[in-house]
Amino acid sequence: MDNSRSCEDERHHAPLNSILEALGEEFHELWQFAEQLQASLGPALLEVANNPERHRDVQSLDLLAQRLAALAKYVRTIGRLLPEEWSVNPDSALSNVTLSDLQYRLKGAPRLEEASQQSGELEMF
Repeated sequence: MDNSRSCEDERHHAPLNSILEALGEEFHELWQFAEQLQASLGPALLEVANNPERHRDVQSLDLLAQRLAALAKYVRTIGRLLPEEWSVNPDSALSNVTLSDLQYRLKGAPRLEEASQQSGELEMF
């Protein structure tokens, strides 16, 4: 870490393990979403698709869910292994996150109770 950081910069630091915990939680929620998609769309897509290539696409839903679950566990475990005093300024990285609610959660802010209030929700029109 760079020892020449200003005091202003230090005020914006967050514990690295908290950041990784928030990231792991996001992966976990994405895994749950992928599982829901797989459960609801998978059987219908298999019935409609007689093309073996489409079957591989449907199987990719399962792979997506498995990988998201593995990443969630990995990131959370790494976060729990880090010393609590390790911190970083996440502002630069968060500036690349374009979904405001996701950015808010990754800052370690309290989670919204109502999922329908979150940005990025699917809207039917």
